[in-house]
Amino acid sequence: MPITITKSTGQKELLNIEKVKHACRRAGASAQLCEVVGQEVKQQAKDGMTTKEIYEIVQGIISKEHPPVAARLNLKDAIIKLGPLGYDFEKYIARVLAAYGYNTELPPILQGACTTHEVDVLAVKDGRAAMIECKLRHEIGIFISIKDTMSTWARFLDLVDGSAIGKCPHIEECWIVTNSRFSHDSIQYGHCKNMVMLSWNHPKERPLPAWIDDKGLYPITLLPQLEHNTEKSLIDGGFVLLHDLATADPSLVAQKSNIPEETARDCVKKAQLILQA
Repeated sequence: MPITITKSTGQKELLNIEKVKHACRRAGASAQLCEVVGQEVKQQAKDGMTTKEIYEIVQGIISKEHPPVAARLNLKDAIIKLGPLGYDFEKYIARVLAAYGYNTELPPILQGACTTHEVDVLAVKDGRAAMIECKLRHEIGIFISIKDTMSTWARFLDLVDGSAIGKCPHIEECWIVTNSRFSHDSIQYGHCKNMVMLSWNHPKERPLPAWIDDKGLYPITLLPQLEHNTEKSLIDGGFVLLHDLATADPSLVAQKSNIPEETARDCVKKAQLILQA
């Protein structure tokens, strides 16, 4: 009998076991473990459950069988932790784009034709510069509205006009990157203006998680039982990605982040285990 579950947005959908297994494969689970998870979810799932409750079932199974893979399943929560003000999310997105060949910077305030603007990330590739607006939402169910998209486009146009009179660098592209989702009219408006819209589920063929998974660009907030102060110290020390930690000498991590070497050694080891999963 089909089981209906409730998404974080409040929408109802049928439980798709193949979708559950795909999420496990993406996190690095073996084919055998994915099958085990699929069977367990079938047995434990009940009509009316939320996607969060289904996720907790999956997390519980994989945590027992393969903890590093379980950590990678926490990607959505790990990105939410890149806050609370969003500055670390901007640093993270800059690092993700850099891995794809963009020269990135978190610029100071830029002068447009009419006023000044805070630009989250400035990214340049193949001679084309893009203004990246980063929208971190602490609840995935909160959409990026058309108001947000129109506001970003207006700021972009003022910077384009500003560059034409020599007040700021030349910018050709306007992006919005979010860990949440876009409303339908927001996507409609953005596409009409040729904006790049990158979210948790858009574009369907290559959303934000695909950019992350394809190159293993996981944030350090994926580390289990990481204290907030340590997390902040690591990011301030330049260790934004798990790869940064996994390939670093613990003594250098301790020095740059101003944390005890024992803590640094533990973080490096955990990062290596997660990336090897």
